[in-house]
Amino acid sequence: ILVKTIGREPDVTPICTNATLSFITLIVCKISTERSRGAECRLLYQHGQDFVHECDSRFTLMTKNQTVFLHLTSLTPEDSGNYTCECSHPGETDTLHLNITVEEDEDASSSTQMPILSALIGVTIVIIITGVILGFILRTKSNGACSRSATSGSSVCETPGSSVTNV
Repeated sequence: ILVKTIGREPDVTPICTNATLSFITLIVCKISTERSRGAECRLLYQHGQDFVHECDSRFTLMTKNQTVFLHLTSLTPEDSGNYTCECSHPGETDTLHLNITVEEDEDASSSTQMPILSALIGVTIVIIITGVILGFILRTKSNGACSRSATSGSSVCETPGSSVTNV
C-alpha cells in the first residue's frame, strides 16, 4: 500500500512498466473516493485497444517511455480515497494500492480573500480622494468673494447684490 498526500496540483504515479520486455495485457484501476461514497469508477487498458476512462476527466491513464501512469488533476479533499491499479503481463499481475489524501490548498482560501481586500482598499482610496477634491471645490467656492484685510487681519466677503461684510 502506497500512502500519498497531495494538493490541488497534478499528481502522476507510475503504475505499470514494460521494462521486463513483456508487454502489458491489461490494466484496471478502480477508484473509490469520499465523493462517490463507496461507488467505484474504472480506468481500463487492454492490449491492442485504447484507454477507456469511465471516471471523469480528472482521473486518467497516460503512457510515456513504456510506462503507464495514473494522472490525477484538480482534485479536492472529496477525492480522497482508495485507488487500486492492477497491471497484467503474461503470467503475472502486479497490484498497486494507493491510499490518497487530498489536502485543501492554503493558497486557495487566501487567494479569494486577496481580491476582496484589494477592492476594499481601492474603494477607500477613491472615497478619500473624492472627499479631498470636493473639500477644495467647496472651500474655493465659499471663499471666492472673500479677501483678507492686511491691516486688521479680518476677512471681507462680498456676495452678489449685498454690501461689504466684515467677518
